[in-house]
Amino acid sequence: MLLRYLDFFDKYEFRPSKADQVVNFIGKLKHSTGSHKGKSFKLLPYQKWIVYSIFGFYKPGTNKRVTRYVYMELSRKNGKTALVAAILLYMMIADGEYGAECEMVASSREQAGICFKMCSDFIETVDPKGKIFKRLKKNISFDHTKSFMQVLSSDSTGNDGYNSYCFVLDEAHVQKDSSLWDVMTSSQGMRDNPLGIIITTAGFNLYGFCYSYRETCIEILDGVKEDDTQFIAIYTQDPDDEINDKSLWIKSNPSLGQTVKEDYLETIVRKGLNNSSE
Repeated sequence: MLLRYLDFFDKYEFRPSKADQVVNFIGKLKHSTGSHKGKSFKLLPYQKWIVYSIFGFYKPGTNKRVTRYVYMELSRKNGKTALVAAILLYMMIADGEYGAECEMVASSREQAGICFKMCSDFIETVDPKGKIFKRLKKNISFDHTKSFMQVLSSDSTGNDGYNSYCFVLDEAHVQKDSSLWDVMTSSQGMRDNPLGIIITTAGFNLYGFCYSYRETCIEILDGVKEDDTQFIAIYTQDPDDEINDKSLWIKSNPSLGQTVKEDYLETIVRKGLNNSSE
C-alpha cells in the first residue's frame, strides 16, 4: 500500500498548490451544528491527506487529475459526510468547470438528503442572504458558472441523460447492486476531471455491490490489480484486534477525540458486548 502511494510521486506530477486551493476553500466554510457551530472547517491531518491525494496528482504535462474515483470507508461520526459535502461544493463552485453538475445519490432520497442538507448549511454560512447561490429544497444553483447540485436516489432515477461532474454515493453498503454507480459513472464521459465518490460505513452484506467494490480496492492496494484512477481510504480494525483495546479504536475512527468521542465508543462497545444482536 505504501509503495503504491510513493510510486505516484515518480509516475505523476504532484501539484500541492492545486490541493491547497481545496483546503483553503474548505477552510472558508463554517459549521452550523454542535460544538463547532460558527467555527471554520479546519481539516484534520487525515482529511488533508485525503484531499491532497485526490487533488494533488496530475498526469504529466496535462491538466488532468489522476484520481477519478474515491472509495472512503470509516465508522460513523467521523465526519466523512461533512468532508465530501465540502468537496462537492468545491467541485461545483471553484474547480473551474463551467456547467458543473453535482449530485448526492443514495438508496433513498432521505439518505442522499443528509449530505445535501450539509451542503446547504455550509452555503448559508457564506451567503446568508442568498445573493450568490439559489437554495431550494433539493437543489442548489450557482448561476455565475451555470452550475448546480441536486439530490438523486435509486428510487427516483432512470438516471439516463445526466452529465455529472462530481457525485457522492452515500452509504454504499446498502446498495443491492452496482446499477446506480454504473449509471452515474457512465454519465461523466464528457468531463475532463470528473469525480465519483463512495462513502460508507461497514455493512453486513458480503454479496452486494459495496463489498465487491471494497475487495477490488484491497486488491489494488495489495498490487494484485492496477488502477491509478482509484483513490482508497479504508479505516477499519484488523481482524485480530481486541474490541476492548481502546488504543486500537483510532484505526476505524480517525477523528477520535475530535468529531467522535471515546465515551461514545465505550457506550457502543458495551452495548455490543452485552447484546449479541448488536
